[in-house]
Amino acid sequence: HRHSFRPPAQNDYSTYNSLPSTCRKQATIHKPIVASKNSGAQDMCQRKQNGCAMPQLCSRSTLPLPKQTKSIETSPSSLVRQVDPLVRALNTVMYGLLVHFGTLWMIDLAQRQQHNDSSYTSAAGEEGSTPSHLLSILFLHEYWVYLQHSNVFGNPLLQHLDRQYGIALLKKNQHWSIAGTLTAYWSRECLCLFLCLPFLQLQYNGEQYYFTSTQYMILYSLIYHTIKSRGVREDALKRSSPRFGIMRLVIDKFYLNSMAEVQVTVLRLFLQGFDTYIHFCVVRDLVLLSSPGGVAWCISSMHVLFTVWVIHAALNQFFRCSTASVMVQGWHALTAKKIDNDAMKTAEGGDFIGGKENATNEDKDESTEGESLSSGNSSLTSSDNKSTTNVVQIIDANDEYVVRQLLHHERVCNSLKGRQGSASSGVDKAIRLATSVSILAAFFMIGINNVPMQWLSSGNIVATSDMCNIFQDQSRVLSVALYPWLLWGLLYGIWAIFLKSRSYSQLSNQSSSSRRRQISLIRMADFIVMIGVAYLLPPESKGMLLFTLIVLTGKSFIQSMDVSFPRIVWNGMLAVEFLTKLRILRMLQQSSDHMLTSCVLTVLWSLWVVTNANPTPCEVEKQREVADAVFLGHPAELHDCWALWLRPYSLQERWQAPSWVWPLWPFHYVVGWYVCNYRQRLFGDKASFFCSDTVMYGNALMQNWVATHFARHFVTNPRQVKKNIEAAARHAEEIGVKVLCLGALNKAESINGGGLGIVNELGPRRRISVIHGNHLTSAAVVETIHQVFGDRKVKFFLTGASSKVGWAVAQALRDRHAYEVLCHSTDPGRRRFFREHGFASAATLAEGSAFSKYWIVGKYDTAVAQLIPQNSTAVVFSVPHPLGVRSDVRVIEAGTLHMDLQKLDRPRSFTNKLRAHEIFACHAASAVAAYRLEKGSARIDEVGPVDPQEMDSWLDDAKLLGFQIPTFHPVEDDETIQRPAVVIVGSGPAGLSAAAMLSQKNIPHIVLEAQSDESFGSWSNHFAGLEITTQKKWCNLPGLSMNNKDFPEENVSAEEYQRYLQQYVHRFNINIRRGAKVVSVEKGGSEECPWVVKYEDSSSLGNTQLLPALSVIVATGKHRVPNKNTTDDVAGKLTTAAIPFVHSTEMCDGATWEQAVTAARNGRLCIVGLGNSAADLAALILQRCPTGEKDTTQIHVAARTVPPVFPRKRFMFRVDSLGFLARLLPHFLQEFFVHLLWTMIPSSKLCNAAFPLHLKRWTKINGRVPVIDKHGVIASGLQSGKLVGHGPILDITSDRNVHFDDRNGSSTVIDMVILATGYKEECSLVDREDKLNGMYKIGFGKDRFLPLKSIGDEAKEIVEEISKVYDRALHL
Repeated sequence: HRHSFRPPAQNDYSTYNSLPSTCRKQATIHKPIVASKNSGAQDMCQRKQNGCAMPQLCSRSTLPLPKQTKSIETSPSSLVRQVDPLVRALNTVMYGLLVHFGTLWMIDLAQRQQHNDSSYTSAAGEEGSTPSHLLSILFLHEYWVYLQHSNVFGNPLLQHLDRQYGIALLKKNQHWSIAGTLTAYWSRECLCLFLCLPFLQLQYNGEQYYFTSTQYMILYSLIYHTIKSRGVREDALKRSSPRFGIMRLVIDKFYLNSMAEVQVTVLRLFLQGFDTYIHFCVVRDLVLLSSPGGVAWCISSMHVLFTVWVIHAALNQFFRCSTASVMVQGWHALTAKKIDNDAMKTAEGGDFIGGKENATNEDKDESTEGESLSSGNSSLTSSDNKSTTNVVQIIDANDEYVVRQLLHHERVCNSLKGRQGSASSGVDKAIRLATSVSILAAFFMIGINNVPMQWLSSGNIVATSDMCNIFQDQSRVLSVALYPWLLWGLLYGIWAIFLKSRSYSQLSNQSSSSRRRQISLIRMADFIVMIGVAYLLPPESKGMLLFTLIVLTGKSFIQSMDVSFPRIVWNGMLAVEFLTKLRILRMLQQSSDHMLTSCVLTVLWSLWVVTNANPTPCEVEKQREVADAVFLGHPAELHDCWALWLRPYSLQERWQAPSWVWPLWPFHYVVGWYVCNYRQRLFGDKASFFCSDTVMYGNALMQNWVATHFARHFVTNPRQVKKNIEAAARHAEEIGVKVLCLGALNKAESINGGGLGIVNELGPRRRISVIHGNHLTSAAVVETIHQVFGDRKVKFFLTGASSKVGWAVAQALRDRHAYEVLCHSTDPGRRRFFREHGFASAATLAEGSAFSKYWIVGKYDTAVAQLIPQNSTAVVFSVPHPLGVRSDVRVIEAGTLHMDLQKLDRPRSFTNKLRAHEIFACHAASAVAAYRLEKGSARIDEVGPVDPQEMDSWLDDAKLLGFQIPTFHPVEDDETIQRPAVVIVGSGPAGLSAAAMLSQKNIPHIVLEAQSDESFGSWSNHFAGLEITTQKKWCNLPGLSMNNKDFPEENVSAEEYQRYLQQYVHRFNINIRRGAKVVSVEKGGSEECPWVVKYEDSSSLGNTQLLPALSVIVATGKHRVPNKNTTDDVAGKLTTAAIPFVHSTEMCDGATWEQAVTAARNGRLCIVGLGNSAADLAALILQRCPTGEKDTTQIHVAARTVPPVFPRKRFMFRVDSLGFLARLLPHFLQEFFVHLLWTMIPSSKLCNAAFPLHLKRWTKINGRVPVIDKHGVIASGLQSGKLVGHGPILDITSDRNVHFDDRNGSSTVIDMVILATGYKEECSLVDREDKLNGMYKIGFGKDRFLPLKSIGDEAKEIVEEISKVYDRALHL
């Protein structure tokens, strides 16, 4: 005996859960049992092969289910079966009475409410005591349908009866009988609802027509039934129904076992209930809009019809015979197979799938299903042994989940799936009828703002006198003549767009030239009609008509020329033409002369759609081109969606996004969000990608699939990205694709482990080969590098070394060509791995800048574009690469191959933004894998690491298929050109900025630096712990910003800034000659060499060298020489008094800092000066001093003048940002702005009041920099007394007693003095600039707000002038 699967009883889940996953899967979806003597042994063998750990529990491919007990017999379905037939009939009568009289009472209530508002009248008018014959038939039909729907919706007895009959049909494999019955019923329902529309039109005060809510609900119902009809046809084709399949929703029970089942039940109840309510509204409105005599007739007719209906419903329950059985028998009679030797008659009857051979196959399918009608399930196991591996067996029709099993996608063998001859043709015609009336209703109500078939409700008959009046009025004659052309043209356009199959044109023997002539003639006639319409339109509407004529003319010219034009533009022109014509038709529709014409054309169009030999798209079984190799890529940027929408376009150059797409970023974001998160969920696995290109390359059919996610979604929506990739792989496996190649980030380790996750998802029994193409990519990269660099000893810096391709490339370059490779990774574990295998490693890109100017870029990182040295050579294999913004870097794309276009059977329509002959190496690997499978190789799973010994074989096979490595010019050795250079004196920020700008202009230059150590300017001479006042964004030099990885904080210290300057030097490949102290700059005396720089080389003492220069830039800066004394010789007085003192630049060692902290802790430390150095030192010393009850910390600050002291940040405002804005103001407004802040900020006012009032305040800034209280320590120290403000030092006694100019003669004992007296702002080399002859000074400006930023601005201006002089010199 056979068992069907049901969920185990509550006490039996232990056995079920104890099984491995393989056994549970076999228990859930039963495999077939082929009738043979050795079937049991074969099943046991098959279960062992499938990896079942407990085959003894899988007897006959099913679990030993719990024994049936009496509890099963008390299930709801069993209780329904046990009800007495007479009781069932009486219950049905009671339910019918409830529905009938409840309906009458609700109609009576609506009538009473209608009497209160007499402004609304029926459009049909009151013409008699009884309605017309057509309206009477429609009313009786609608009330019968309403009673049927109410019974189905609320009567469980009828639900059970219909369900039992549906189960019986499914057991006999009569899916097409179910589909035919349902579609015939729904199409009849749609037709009647459509004909009711004109009779429900209302008129407000006898003037204005408007749509009622019932008419809108009818429009919804038409669309709803059309969708259901198409869905049930799809289920019949597949002989299965998914979770939300129409056939399953119609036949299956209501379940409440889980939240998902509750949601499905609620959805079904809502749809059925709302559909029933729509029919009630139609019945109610037909009664309300009738004349008083008509209302009485309607009520009496309802009673008579109800009596007939309730008797028939009671008899159905008594004899257990469903009305559906009668409909099915009628359907069988209509679709019975006729013996005809000409198989093409079947196709002419509407069953088109592409030719005579297919028609013969349908006849075979029909006979096969006919045999199955009488044999039950026997055909499922014997009709096709090859397909029996996908069969699910059923036991009892009364099982709880029997409908789900009967509609399981693996139950029916493949030979029985598909169309069924004339039965399918009948379903197609019913669906066509429902679709046509739905489209007509939507077209008239939404497009033309009128109801279809309005002539039926008008009651007007065209009289002879009225015809004479029409012919006497020329405008009416023209309108009547032109209106049919416009209406039929729009209806034909709707048919051509939505209801015409594109594949039908393949059978047409008509030549393209004759077809073009016909199209041209039709467009000419259309053009003439539009000109005639111009006489009927008001003057203000003729502009729209002119626009339509322009569109028509443009379409004709475009189609007459064989020019590749984007499909989206062509569709846009069609949409514009349709909308403008619709607008014109809407204006013409206001005349009553067109009601009869509109009605006739509507009927003719519907009949033409139903009987047309051209099948609709859903009727044609799509003969998909199953690809041998599929490349699954994804778009990088959001705007790359236009690369798909604007196809076809020229592939002579690489695709670039048009400039007009950038403002559409919000639209792109919404599109990306939808396609990534919801497209696959709504439309299944086939919607997880776009098939953008299909070509035959040699013997392999290759397709290019673009996944429905963008690069940004790998970060924002990684889970959904993974689901999309897996869905595309499942679909490829389902349709029979041989090779699936993952491109770009679709093979990311974080998503699916380079494809390993896809392999695991598809399972071990899959047929498809999954590859990542990295072997071919690695081989192409290695060969390209060797082609460009040859056998020279070259050092490479490799980013992305931890990837599969990067690691294979690193090993091959070292082992085969003896190249030195520095591998980059931010992961310490990866760097340790590199070192263990003999590679040097780098943690930052800045190390690579210092290592080599030859980079191999295998990872998309925007910092690469910032830090790769100037004029470098980069071999890239990342897609996309980040170096598009660096025009100075030579980019060699090693991951791209050239293909042989002669092997293509058609031009490529999409190339992943490449040119026509270019293809990514991983994409070409899919063709190589297909070639290997064709040669007899087993399934290829290339998802692991790249084997350097194996990757060359992939490249060899690729070359056999016509793929070639692009040819690149070799890298030449650096040539030293002897010509006058620009000499820059000083390697501080000013000198480096100028050198970087010169490097970008390719102007040879050299930087002379007196210091021999690896320092830059005076930054190494400042005190320890110095922090730059402004934010790091204002400290950036031109061309390179401080990245957040290397400099994570908002502010940087002097030590960190030194590191940034080091990166800056490597980035721009700046040539610095250290230990070269410039002695003088003299004029050279010639135009070719206007200047000569004399300098002393520290490597050869006493040897003065001359360096000719075209231009000289002096960038020694203002902070090179510290000012270690004051004008009143404080240093001398301190020396006399034996008080130790240091300059602020000498606060470098720990002993000095300890001495200063000790003196401050004892209250005997004095700082001379009140600038930023003094404020920083005071703050650092106070932070190091301990606090407590006996805290005697005190620092004395001696100042000659009092500058403004501003906090670095006040609330959300930063003083440097305000300074950036103040730089844009005129000079006098800058002074006013500074003094305004000085008087408004509380801490600034506090600091000002802490110093003696007689001291001079800054009245004008004059290029001086205000003091910035970085951490608020200065203001809090002055307020607490730990900082004491004094005037300048007047005298120092021998007992170390220091007297200050405080007007009160204050003095204190001092143990240590720090001279924060600044620097000597002088330039000993030159007195002034001579820009006319090429002598420039930089870094000596007086920017009081952002001095480092102003240095960069000065460098740009100076280099621009030098560039002009240099270009003239080269020209001469």
